[in-house]
Amino acid sequence: MKKKIIAILLSLSIPFSMISCKESAKNVTTQNNNLASSANESSDKANSSNESNNEVSNVNNNADNKEDIKEANANIYYYDAVNDKIVYINKVIKIEEKMTATALVDELKKSPNSDIAPAISNEINLNSANVDEESSTITLDFSSNFVQAQNLGGGAESSTIKAICNTFGSYFKVDNVIITLDGEPYSSGHILMSEGESFKVDLDNSSPLN
Repeated sequence: MKKKIIAILLSLSIPFSMISCKESAKNVTTQNNNLASSANESSDKANSSNESNNEVSNVNNNADNKEDIKEANANIYYYDAVNDKIVYINKVIKIEEKMTATALVDELKKSPNSDIAPAISNEINLNSANVDEESSTITLDFSSNFVQAQNLGGGAESSTIKAICNTFGSYFKVDNVIITLDGEPYSSGHILMSEGESFKVDLDNSSPLN
């Protein structure tokens, strides 16, 4: 009788053990799936964060590139030989990498119309430009071929020099312009400047070009 009871109990306990094992296996599988899902979510968040950081980085890089080029308003002066007067045009110029003096020279190499010649020949290079605020002076050092490349007579040379000086004087708000040629004082057959001698900026005797 006891053996029968023991056998019956054993037969009843086996299914419960199997159910318990299956439930444990299901729990382990569910936990593993949850862990995998959490890991995937974390990975997705990390990737999303990296993409956002890359976008911000790209925006910053683009902003830096835009800062390399800026626009500024300037008066560009020329000598009108037909009417024998100094004229100017107001225009927006592009300045790359803070090279303002170079940008002004580039504009002076352009002709405002068919009747007026450029103030500076294309063959001339600007070596350097330095502003001294205390003396209200800007020093422009051009290549030594300046006089030869300009090829101007006495009156035209003086007026063209004035146009150049007015362009830099008005933009940098200085009263004096020293022009040197490869470090030497400006010298031509008509004008002879001494060491440190400057040309005066004269904005009053000029008129806008229509």
